Amino acid sequence: MSSNKKMAAVIRAAYANYGDDPDKWPEDVKKEIRGQTEDEHTAENKILRHMILHGFTNKYISQERSKTPQYLQQLRGRMKSRDELDYKATPDELTQLKYNLDHMDNPSNPRIASVMGRDKNWVRCMRVKLREAQLRQN
Repeated sequence: MSSNKKMAAVIRAAYANYGDDPDKWPEDVKKEIRGQTEDEHTAENKILRHMILHGFTNKYISQERSKTPQYLQQLRGRMKSRDELDYKATPDELTQLKYNLDHMDNPSNPRIASVMGRDKNWVRCMRVKLREAQLRQN
């Protein structure tokens, strides 16, 4: 069954079980309906999502994984609208970020992002995590 048919079946069932007002449907039902359009979390999408969560730019991901920047922008937008865009970093990535912060003149988020080849929002979030870790150590 295609994903469009699956989504239509889920929507019909929601109308039958919860009525004509989607605002009154349970949150898990609405979340399931929104999630149907994302190619059922294929292996490729899991890789793309992992790269997005680790701050790689759409341009870099599109070159590495042969996807269009528009597709990646839509995927990133869906992740953001579902509150799934919780950036992550490995210890090595945090070490590289800290090194850049310590050795750059005027280390703004866009400049660091450019040097590291990452999204500026990822840099911003990781700088916050570094500050929090530093406060815990003191």
